[in-house]
Amino acid sequence: MKETILEKLPRILGSTLDKTKKYVAAVSGGADSLALADGLYQAGFHFTVCHVEHGIRGEESLEDARFVEAFCKQRDIPFCCKQVRVPELKEKEKLSMEDAARRLRYQALNRCAGETGADFILTAHQKDDQAETFLLRLLRGSGTRGLGAIRFQRGRILRPLLPFSAEELRSYCDKRGITWRKDSTNEDIRYARNRIRKLVMPLLKEHFSPAVTDVLCRTAEHLQEDSLFLEEAAANELKKRLLAEKRGGWAIRTDGWETVPPALRFRILQQFWQQAGGNRELSGANLGDMEQLVENHSSGKKILLPGSWQALCSYDKLLLFSSEDWQHLQDKYEWSHVIYWEEILFKSDEARRNCTEVLFPDGRTALLSIMEEMPAYTYRAQMVYPLDDLKKLGNCLEFRYRKPGDRIYPLKGTGHKSLKKYLIECRVPVENRDRLVVAAVGSEIVWIPDIANARWLPEEEKNSRKQGWLFINIK
Repeated sequence: MKETILEKLPRILGSTLDKTKKYVAAVSGGADSLALADGLYQAGFHFTVCHVEHGIRGEESLEDARFVEAFCKQRDIPFCCKQVRVPELKEKEKLSMEDAARRLRYQALNRCAGETGADFILTAHQKDDQAETFLLRLLRGSGTRGLGAIRFQRGRILRPLLPFSAEELRSYCDKRGITWRKDSTNEDIRYARNRIRKLVMPLLKEHFSPAVTDVLCRTAEHLQEDSLFLEEAAANELKKRLLAEKRGGWAIRTDGWETVPPALRFRILQQFWQQAGGNRELSGANLGDMEQLVENHSSGKKILLPGSWQALCSYDKLLLFSSEDWQHLQDKYEWSHVIYWEEILFKSDEARRNCTEVLFPDGRTALLSIMEEMPAYTYRAQMVYPLDDLKKLGNCLEFRYRKPGDRIYPLKGTGHKSLKKYLIECRVPVENRDRLVVAAVGSEIVWIPDIANARWLPEEEKNSRKQGWLFINIK
């Protein structure tokens, strides 16, 4: 004998879900979500119903919340209601009403799951939702990942009703004597999904196939399989390219990017973004901008991403920084240490241990002393500079991070140039430039430890020097 919907729904839920787990079921008061809640109840699951009141429909919306609460009370199902303010987020973030509602709804469901100790969140997406989502994404120009539409699982969100049509779920409610609420906004064809449901789907059923919903769902399932294969390949490629987490950001290698199959590139960037902590999907335009950075080898160039994130190209690396990461870097590199000339001890033959010490943020120590004669030194690793020449530049030596306007006359160079240009010529990675400690007198850089020494006055003028040589060593 053919299985009835009253038998099928609890059976599918029982075989799909794990009764040892705790769940939060999202219930709006419509037929689909009430069928989900009642089916879970009939199958003996431990779950809490969460109703999200969106603050859109006034008294009608509040009545929905009271209706769902009464439904739960009759069955002794734990209930919680979360109120959100969709119009406020819509205006603040310049989102559509649908996108703002979706974002706040999932935030509220996650809060409820955290408060109740739930393992998973269950939503009532069904077969018709799947077909509509497929068409919406097709019209937006989505790739195979987007055209896979609604997946059974995404993180801790599960959609156990995807095998059922809206008609089947309404039939279940009728047979169980369950009345449901109707959302008046579902009739408003200003919303894209409603236009698909009210205008496009009836047209396709009438002129192409009465079974068009099943056809579109099967197509979405095939594309999900293709997409999962490609995403796994992208994850393997990302694993090879992902560098250790940077101080305040994330990085991947981009060398040999042209050999990566085009079908994987956007997926690698999307997964990189998510691993770095991006809290929502990047658009095709965002991913295109990121790939342009990589393809054009635009070292030093930054682009903005959603949520105040930044992507930065640095030679053969692509870096991602959140707004918090970026602020942390800016705050961190405000360090400086000033030494006045009279503080530096003269290192005579009788007192060779006399040194002034400066501790760098990275743990290294600079040892400063004044020598009567120019000492032998190791290029880049140590600094030697005539003290008279330094005093002509300013009244103190400052160890600090670089600043706008800094200039250097490199010892092995042809003249003055901006510090930024010099670091580019030395191929110092962009993300490391703000971390370099420099020795400066005013805006004149006189030493970059391990990178460059600066030039001083010509040899023929050395006779005018009376006060010795500044010598700096690093330990």
